Amino acid sequence: MMRAIAVVALFVFAGSGVAADQAVKNQMVKGTVKKVDASKDLLVINQKVKGETVDRELSIETTTIFIVMIDGKKTEVAGRQGLEMVKEGASVQVKCDKDVKVLSVTVSSKK
Repeated sequence: MMRAIAVVALFVFAGSGVAADQAVKNQMVKGTVKKVDASKDLLVINQKVKGETVDRELSIETTTIFIVMIDGKKTEVAGRQGLEMVKEGASVQVKCDKDVKVLSVTVSSKK
């Protein structure tokens, strides 16, 4: 009986470690939109890294969620429709998985 409990506890503990490991590997990229190319599903942002500004090209997929905040009004859309709402110069926060697949983009801008 004790072995069964120990084995179950081990699997529960190992399973929670995988979820925690996944959360650690997700990345958050912050920057300013430099270019939007909806025809290629591409978003280019300027990101500050160690005092330097670098361009970061991000491929947008149909599953990418866009949370667009314009003058306090929140709109949530996915894929190219969201990409078309993004304007150059807007501030963005991009959540990527460990393979740099874009999961979500939060956009803040004024009209």
